[in-house]
Amino acid sequence: MSYTLALGPFDANWRGPLRLVLTIEGDVVTDVAYEAGYNERGCAERIPRLNLEQALHLVSRICGSDSHAHTLAFCQALEALLGLTVPERAAYLRCAVAELERLIAHLSALTTLFDMLGQARYADRLRKLSEGAHQAMLLLTGTRSLPNICLPGGVRQDLEDEQRSELLTVQAKLNRRLFSLIDRAIDERALLARTVNVGAISTTAAAQFGLRGPLGRGSGLTADLRLEQPYAAYEQLTVRLVVQDGGDVYARLVVLLLEALESGKLVEQAIERLPTGDWQGALPNTLVAGSAEAAVESPHGLLQYRLESDGRRITGAVIDPPHQLDRLLARTLLIGALLDNVPLIVSSTDPCIACAEC
Repeated sequence: MSYTLALGPFDANWRGPLRLVLTIEGDVVTDVAYEAGYNERGCAERIPRLNLEQALHLVSRICGSDSHAHTLAFCQALEALLGLTVPERAAYLRCAVAELERLIAHLSALTTLFDMLGQARYADRLRKLSEGAHQAMLLLTGTRSLPNICLPGGVRQDLEDEQRSELLTVQAKLNRRLFSLIDRAIDERALLARTVNVGAISTTAAAQFGLRGPLGRGSGLTADLRLEQPYAAYEQLTVRLVVQDGGDVYARLVVLLLEALESGKLVEQAIERLPTGDWQGALPNTLVAGSAEAAVESPHGLLQYRLESDGRRITGAVIDPPHQLDRLLARTLLIGALLDNVPLIVSSTDPCIACAEC
């Protein structure tokens, strides 16, 4: 029996609006039509119409899970344009926020996956860990989400000694609990049965698609800007690369788990080593004519900004987000898959619709 099934654009399984039209033979997917564009906002085109304060506010609101990554890339591009040097303390604080944001994003994706896998006990523990991570973000930035802490040349606020001590306690406890969860979950037989050899992307295909971040590293790609071109304070921190060769749902899940743990360790490391000194940034009164670009390793992979200025204002902006789910990737992942596995496979790619359609 052959039939067509439409999923989305708004579906309880999706983190953003996307539509899949599946052709099914029996219970196997034989064709996929992918439809996007439900979240197009034209942010890059809007930036030149705004002053710097408005532009910085806009980029901080492009994506809920990659907010700091966008503001950091934007500020680094401005700093390159203006020749600004970031104080060491501010660089460490930027890294701590970046890794805490990555931890929160990965925990959210993992909670969704474990819920889909019927692993309620792990999903519930991940929710509690997420609450702890949001508490850490509150201590670090003064807000639980959308940490708009970056300013050109530094950060908006410092970390006081009392908050620093409490943050280290909260983060150390969170890291221990996450390690315990990973130690138990990673070899769970029911988990292996549902995820191994499901929704596989080969290393060659991942490279051809230009996959970045955890999605690429789950298929054997080793690109990570924090190691290849360290920015902020990453050159002074010990960043460990997490790579899995399987390319399937299990490999992507393991990468998210281990990267979340490594991010938690990096937060602790950055705060423990936090140097003294200047930290404050400020919006510049004038710009320099020319162009500059900057890139960061967002929770979803390499994120690049390019800015152009006539010396008075920003005249052009280009935002290059990580490669996300599209028609070709959806076909590669889903054709031949069992219908019951479709939501699981899609969610394992952790698609960020907000970034893809910014």
